[in-house]
Order: sequence, then structure tokens, then C-alpha cells
Amino acid sequence: MRKGKNRKMALAKFLCVLCSVLFAVLSMAPQILAQAAVPAREGVYVYDEAELLTVSERNSLGDYLEKQGEKAGCGIYVVTVSDTGMGAGDRYLEDFYDYGYDTGQIDVDAVLICVDMKNRYVNVQAYGKAEKKIPDATGEKIIDALFDELRAGDYYRAFRIFADRAEHYMNYVPIYLRAWVQLVAALVIGGIVVGLMASNSGGTMTVNAGTYLDGRYSGIRARRDDYIRTSITKRKKPQQNSSGGGGGHTSSGGHSHSSAGRHF
Repeated sequence: MRKGKNRKMALAKFLCVLCSVLFAVLSMAPQILAQAAVPAREGVYVYDEAELLTVSERNSLGDYLEKQGEKAGCGIYVVTVSDTGMGAGDRYLEDFYDYGYDTGQIDVDAVLICVDMKNRYVNVQAYGKAEKKIPDATGEKIIDALFDELRAGDYYRAFRIFADRAEHYMNYVPIYLRAWVQLVAALVIGGIVVGLMASNSGGTMTVNAGTYLDGRYSGIRARRDDYIRTSITKRKKPQQNSSGGGGGHTSSGGHSHSSAGRHF
């Protein structure tokens, strides 16, 4: 009886240890997957694993990305890779951001570009407040701007264009919200109001219809209603557009972002 009881206790302990190990492995799985991408480092903005740039180009581009990022109010990052190991798509850049975010090595508000040389694929993503400024459609415009340079192999120029466009869209203000437009609108409206007030500031009108009407000889002699036509106006009901302008993408680490990508 005692040997059977000891075996049960030993089995119970073994199962407890096994469950603890499995729990630890599962809890670390997101970080392990994220580390499949090159790890982010604080203050580093160029990750040229595919070696598309010379050393001088890499240093110059890093300084330029930092400067443009300060003007944009977010981090601007360039990542290149020879082979993601997971095919073309968003996952590699998502893992890069997730790991950098979890370790505090990357800006929360960030715009990133990844060039995957094996799949000849470029991907632009925006996180944090940058997601609203650079939704999917705007990410496509950024790729449009640098696409010719990318296909021609002028990667240094392509990445500088990326930084310029990211900074531009982060600071872009629609024309109807610009201060000078609001000032002109206020002046125009003010001028109209003053003009109306001035036109109504004269003396009171003393002449009316009764001034020249003799009630003894004037009046309605007959009344008649004639049907002329019926008019029917039809209007097409506008279609509801279900596609939003934002991102709608979520990384494995749970971070919402916008994304645009294509093969080159």
C-alpha cells in the first residue's frame, strides 16, 4: 500500500513540474517568435541585415531618419532582410515592432519600412498615433513615391524618400483646418454680417400696400383652382462604404497598425 501511495505522489509531482514547464514555454512563446526578427536597439534606426547599403550610407541614413523622426514626432525605421523565413507579408515587421515595444527599444509611435530581398517585397507599417496619420492608403502612396528607386536598386535614395514622405504625412494638415484659411473665412463672414447690418440701418419704411389702395373699389372678384401637372422626383439612395481609412491590422503581440505592401 505504501509503495503504491509513493508512486502516486511521485507521479503527481512530475505532472506539476511538467505543467509548470509548459506554462513557462507558452508564456514566452510570443517573445521567442518576435526574436525571429532582428532585435531592435534604442537609438538605432537602420537595420540593414540584407546589406543593401554601404557603411557610409548606413550612417548617413541613420542620422537622417533620426532628424526626420524628430520633425515628425515619431520614430522612423528602415529594416532590410535577406530572407524573413516566413514568406512575404506583414509578419516580420510586426515581430520586429513587438519585440522592440516589449523591451522598450523602439518608439511607441513609429513608421517602419521593411525590404525583403528573397521575396522582393516592400512593406510599410505605422503604429501608435502614426496609424491615424498614415493609414493603409497613405502607406501605398509612400510606396508609390519610392517604387522606381527601389526597383532600380537605388536603396539609399528610396529610404530617404520614405523618410521624407513619412515626415510629410505626419505633419500634414488638411487645407480646411489651416490657420490662414480659417482667418480668410472669418473675414469674409464678418464682412457679410457688417454689410447686412449697414443695409438695414436706414430709416423706417412708411410706404406700404395700403398707401395706394382704395378699399372701396379694390377686391378679389373671383377664385379658381386649375390642375396643371404632377411632378415626381426620384433620388438614388447612397451606398454605405464599409471600408475604413485606418489600419485594421493587429500584430501577434496585440498592437494595432496600418500596413501597405507590394512586390517590386
